[in-house]
Amino acid sequence: MVAGSEIRYFSDAFRYAVLYEHGGLWMDCDVVMLRPFPFRGDYFFNLQWRGGHQGHFVCGNVIYAEAFSPHLRALYEMSIERFFGASGKGFGEIGPKLLSDYIASDQGAELRDWVFGPMFFNAIDWTEIGEFEKPLADVAVYLNDERVFGTHLWTARNEARSGGEGAPLISLLVEPLRSFPTLIDLADRFNTDKNRHTGNRHAYARVYERLLSSRRLSMRRLLEIGLCRIAAEGNQSETPSVALWQSYFPYAEVIGVDLTDFSQFNNERFKSFVCDQSKLEDLRSVAAKLEPGSLDVIIDDGSHASFDEQLTLREFFPLLAEGGWYFIEDLDWQPTGENAGEITLTKHILREIQQHGTARSIDPVGISDLADQFAEIRFFDSHFELSQAKLLGGLVAIRKRGGVGLVR
Repeated sequence: MVAGSEIRYFSDAFRYAVLYEHGGLWMDCDVVMLRPFPFRGDYFFNLQWRGGHQGHFVCGNVIYAEAFSPHLRALYEMSIERFFGASGKGFGEIGPKLLSDYIASDQGAELRDWVFGPMFFNAIDWTEIGEFEKPLADVAVYLNDERVFGTHLWTARNEARSGGEGAPLISLLVEPLRSFPTLIDLADRFNTDKNRHTGNRHAYARVYERLLSSRRLSMRRLLEIGLCRIAAEGNQSETPSVALWQSYFPYAEVIGVDLTDFSQFNNERFKSFVCDQSKLEDLRSVAAKLEPGSLDVIIDDGSHASFDEQLTLREFFPLLAEGGWYFIEDLDWQPTGENAGEITLTKHILREIQQHGTARSIDPVGISDLADQFAEIRFFDSHFELSQAKLLGGLVAIRKRGGVGLVR
């Protein structure tokens, strides 16, 4: 086949053969992954947007099958027969057209339940490769979507152009590690204690990276409570954590909630609210301005008082989308003045809910009433608290029930 044609014809037949012999996930090497692909199922095929005039509907760039699949065996045998037949060298004849013909036939009817839409890997179609010449900000419609797990380059080439702001998407994809640095590395550049080097060096960025990296290009809205580095600081000229989130999540809108007015920093990707999280009326005023279920992530880095944390959790949790994460930082630091007989430490009450499904200590705010909405509760360590006082579990992450995953 290689001697008598082009390598792509061999590639078409080879993928059927190797999947039949070994099973697993085939990907063309010009598919650039944008997030993990946790597929579980019997088969995976995906469509392309255009090509129907040639009979090309199913694209062979990503295929999943178990070993010894009779369908992959049939596709392999048909590819050999077509290639060496009279009309076997038409474009896509043993690739997209063969896949499309086979799945449309009675023999391949079982596979129709395992054909997925083009958004998974072909959001940018082969007729639209000019989109790769646009900067990242201009291609949100193709990338800022939960269904996009990778992008197929369709053999598009980068002409060795440099990166930087406004660089074409293709040049960013050529060097993804440089173009899309980790949250851990980004946090080290910003003056926020989520990093490893400045402030209290909590190193929470490692946790956010672990839990949120799959949402990098599809994060829509993130809310953080507490933007001031020092409560008494009245002339803060920057919002480091906002800059961090906007750098890591290029399409996300960041919403800030703080006692201090940060409206001078408001722009199309940042909105701020003045709020005292110890006051119910303030919290409800902010919540009324946001749609229920509209936030992907909520981070409480505010007063750290247990009453404030729990009141905020109760009032803001409905704003979180299904499958979203709610974080509370610095659980081991408490301001003075709280009465332990009137309020249980947030860390303790959430640990009780994690272990027993409900609070066993005093729960005046009613956090247990939210327990059936918690899909999971995870505790992570603050490096600072761990090294200074051997305290474990300084950060809690709560995932809301619901959300649709790529699982069958």
